[in-house]
Amino acid sequence: MLVIFFDGRPKETREDLYDREEELNSLRSAVSEPIVLLTGIRRIGKTSILKVFLNSVGLPHALVDSRFPLSSYRALYTTFSDVLSQLNRKESVRSILQHFRGISIFGVNVSLSWDPKERASITQILDKINEEGKVIIAFDEAQNLRGKLGHEMLSILAHCYDYCKNITFILTGSEIGLLYDFLKVEDPSSPLYGRHLEEVRVNKFDSVKSLDFLRKGFQQAGMNPPDEILEYAVEKLDGIVGWLTEFGHRCLKAREVRESFVDDILELAIRTTVEELAHFSKEYIIVLEAIAKGYRRWGEIKRYLEGKKKRTIYDAELMRYLRSLEGRGYVMKTGRGNYELTDPVIERAFNYFRK
Repeated sequence: MLVIFFDGRPKETREDLYDREEELNSLRSAVSEPIVLLTGIRRIGKTSILKVFLNSVGLPHALVDSRFPLSSYRALYTTFSDVLSQLNRKESVRSILQHFRGISIFGVNVSLSWDPKERASITQILDKINEEGKVIIAFDEAQNLRGKLGHEMLSILAHCYDYCKNITFILTGSEIGLLYDFLKVEDPSSPLYGRHLEEVRVNKFDSVKSLDFLRKGFQQAGMNPPDEILEYAVEKLDGIVGWLTEFGHRCLKAREVRESFVDDILELAIRTTVEELAHFSKEYIIVLEAIAKGYRRWGEIKRYLEGKKKRTIYDAELMRYLRSLEGRGYVMKTGRGNYELTDPVIERAFNYFRK
């Protein structure tokens, strides 16, 4: 039997996606907005939700994986070549593109010249596409669009916000602080200053949904594991669909369900985080460790860091660490002024390996 829920690849059809009706309905309601942010922590399932929405909404759309910063006009025009190649499946879009200089069309593939003597205006192209009806342009992990030409991207977004009522941009982001830093809606120098951006937040599953997700996933494979093992997985992996999926996948591969797979995933979680932070100083990892151990107030984190580093930690230094971790989606500040880890698996992993 084809197992859908425990397939680690992003889902693309509604029947393949477990639950998420609330988020899909929110996207449907927000599709009339110029810019929509789809946010949530890592491994929470944003890409799956976005793909299912785009494939079910019945509108021309483009989805670009934003892996690289916009460091040159070549990068910017290559990005929009990808956008236009996907929109080019619509006949009216194809006829529009044929009238612009600097555009080469090979079947459905579109290539925009970045030569300053030949390149077409992206905003003029989008203006014409806007006249043909509703389209959606989505950028996955859009905080990566920063770079030398990031301001050009903001200018394109701002132009379409003001003049292209039929174009909706959906931007996803795991590093929500960096995404807002990129968009600069509160910065008077930003083209998007003062604009309203609709946000759809993707949350982790509660314990009931987590358990139901695992049960149904194993049912798809014809397996009926003991409840106590599933409950152990739910307790430790705490609603992060990516980790729950990884647990299910490992069980299916081994054709047995074991608690040790959960412990292996906890180890993977901490190792992955440490690897992601490897280009930072060790202080960042110590700050995460402090919060995971329950030192969540400013003074407690500072004293923990000073004890580990055997030196004085200045307020500005600690603020820099915390803001950076917040921006990258590892840490959030609560209403009481405490700091918490956004991914509970990481918190449990720190405690698990440092008993």
